[in-house]
Amino acid sequence: MNYQIPEHIIDELRTRADLVEIVSESVTMKKSGKNYLGLCPFHSEKTPSFTVSPEKQIFHCFGCGNGGNVFKFIMAREDVSFVDAIRKLASRYGVPLPQAKPGSREASVKNEREQFLRFNEISAKYFQSRLTDPAVGKVARDYIAKRGFSEETVEYFQLGWAEKSWNGLLQNLQKSAFASPAQLAKAGLVKQGDDSGNYYDRFRERLIIPLKDANGNIIGFAGRVLGEGNPKYLNSPETSLYKKGNHLFGLHGARQDIREHDQVLIVEGYFDQIVPYQYGIKNVVAACGTALTARQVSLLRNYTRNAVLVFDADQAGSAAADRGFDVLIEQGMMVRVAALPKGQDPDSFLRENGAEAFLRLIDQAKPFVEHFIEKSMAAGDPDSMQGRVEIVNRLLPLLGKIKNNIERSQAVQMVSERVGVDDHSLLAEMKKALARNETQVKTEVLETQAKTRRPPEWYLVHIMLADSAQAQDILDQVSPDDFQNPVCRNVIQLISRQFSEGKPVSADRLVDVAEDAETRQFLTQVAMTPLEFEDLKMAARECMSQLKRENMKGRIHDLKQQMVEAEKAGLTVKSRELFNQVKEIKATN
Repeated sequence: MNYQIPEHIIDELRTRADLVEIVSESVTMKKSGKNYLGLCPFHSEKTPSFTVSPEKQIFHCFGCGNGGNVFKFIMAREDVSFVDAIRKLASRYGVPLPQAKPGSREASVKNEREQFLRFNEISAKYFQSRLTDPAVGKVARDYIAKRGFSEETVEYFQLGWAEKSWNGLLQNLQKSAFASPAQLAKAGLVKQGDDSGNYYDRFRERLIIPLKDANGNIIGFAGRVLGEGNPKYLNSPETSLYKKGNHLFGLHGARQDIREHDQVLIVEGYFDQIVPYQYGIKNVVAACGTALTARQVSLLRNYTRNAVLVFDADQAGSAAADRGFDVLIEQGMMVRVAALPKGQDPDSFLRENGAEAFLRLIDQAKPFVEHFIEKSMAAGDPDSMQGRVEIVNRLLPLLGKIKNNIERSQAVQMVSERVGVDDHSLLAEMKKALARNETQVKTEVLETQAKTRRPPEWYLVHIMLADSAQAQDILDQVSPDDFQNPVCRNVIQLISRQFSEGKPVSADRLVDVAEDAETRQFLTQVAMTPLEFEDLKMAARECMSQLKRENMKGRIHDLKQQMVEAEKAGLTVKSRELFNQVKEIKATN
């Protein structure tokens, strides 16, 4: 609503309002010099970092960065618009506000909204009365009992029943709200027939779930069919009250728990939100009837910056998680994904396994980037260069959306470790692609790098010659037998011997003790090559991980070859033993 508040009234409220007094109603504040200090109401913390200046009439949290004046505090704390914050302060301090002119668009919209809210409240009570009616509501009550909903849950969510009648709600609203059919159609409660022109109830033979805004106002309804019929869920159409992309189901009751846990669980369906609430898990919201929108995420950011996507374990759920991540990450949210067992949703998982198992699953939720890498790896071919390039190009658009440099660097490192592409080259190519506004690196670039890139054991020798401390750490984690190249293995044995004899490790000393020309040539070549890594510890860790992966792949390849030979020779028991060895290697790595 484009409702203009005169500047002099805003200034008067700014002068009259006591920010310390208003904040103290919801936050315990203590004097600290000229300011007041308390625990931030916008994120979870143990050490107070939320500061209010009575002199400047502003607040700032040095933990989450939230800050502003008295208007911003009320808007963020109560999730209301600027105009509504003004209204609350005006009412509190007895400052009269100008009324919209009768007949103006602003007055008309305001009156319509208030009218629709009244219609919805009456409708909700009507649907509840139909549910409790001994005869009319029996089928719905049986369904509710089968789903295991308690009376408290039914009452809290104001569940109701739309009976089979074509005009039961219409007649009720005409009588109790003195509403015309045209008004009710505009409110989304009834429809007009295309042919007859007659009005009839929008919801019939459906379990009714009221939809509320963040302040608890009923703004629409969702109706679930209990038997055969489509659609499974029927939502209210968009009205001046209800814009489906602007609201989250369950947010009104979840706000405080989201703040306390500093985390929100985002699910897909209405029951996926209702069932956790019944199990005592209340920091849950559902994005129903729409893909997650920027407006919905902005609502969540008032309470937390941490989100866990808990979507169905199917292709549609996976796609919804991908879309949800895009919107969340663009607004600076930290996103994780909880992996539900195949074929389950939050509703069924909780009923079968209980709250404790569900919370463990939430605790084990992986960062979205890690989840997406694993999904891309499973769908691709990480064993071939072309496959790795395809996986990298599938991941680059995701990496490009991560604006925080530290988070992006961590994500790139994770891609490097999992996919087996050099961290530095990938980062360089990604930056070039992003600078050109591209979402893919050129295939020939990575292929060239793969051809020129040396094996991990070469780099490990290089690092060991450059840094004695790293050399000792590497020897603690790998053995000479892990090195497949005979020359590299020989150098590692020489380095190990130098350490055991308490002698310094350097290329010139190793050249003296090397027994063959090939090893001496290798040592001088490695030592004369400039180091490619800035962080030797991280580089060593990556090289050791890659070395172990390659050795594991080689071991599995050899065992599979032996399996083929055993099967050809008719050695079934031997083949089964080899198969179990492969299975065990995969399970332990």
